[in-house]
Amino acid sequence: MTKNPWFMFVGGLMIGLVVGYVVAERQAVPPSVSLAPPSGASAVPASQPQMGQNPGSQGSAEVERQLAEMRNLLAKNPGDAGILVAMGNIYFDAQRWEEARLSYEEAIETIPDDVNVLTDLAVVYRNIAKPERALEILGHVIEVAPDHWQAVYNRVIVLHFDLHSHDEAVEALGALELLAQSNPQIPDLSGLASQVRHE
Repeated sequence: MTKNPWFMFVGGLMIGLVVGYVVAERQAVPPSVSLAPPSGASAVPASQPQMGQNPGSQGSAEVERQLAEMRNLLAKNPGDAGILVAMGNIYFDAQRWEEARLSYEEAIETIPDDVNVLTDLAVVYRNIAKPERALEILGHVIEVAPDHWQAVYNRVIVLHFDLHSHDEAVEALGALELLAQSNPQIPDLSGLASQVRHE
């Protein structure tokens, strides 16, 4: 999905600063490992990896202003997927996970195979401590778009650090490394690979 500039910011963070996502982990994840930004929401607390959030999240007054604007637009255009996604993105950046989930899920009723919205939704599910659901969604994204590297990257993280399915994580990492050979947007994988392969 094409997002507003602050959502594209995450892509820059991933490659420049490396973004991640915050979630109550079953096991502490080393701070050096971050999840890929889904399609582009925001950043994370420095202590744990996250899948998409902005490090200096906007103030709550600005968030509420943006949400009010989106609600007004939605009142005039009920069920508009673009507006719902935009609202989900605002909630996502504000780390208001349950509200983001509701907005994204309403949007995908209209755009069921939008891989970027689905990847964002997977991020949300990880952040509400439902990694199994996140993995299920990421699997669907990869079926629809096998070269969607953020989904593959995030799948490695969820498998390894959340679900402790290390063999599957190694397999997913191999697929990610293949994608990296032809996709310069994928960040250096050496740190992730050393952790996944040496658990």
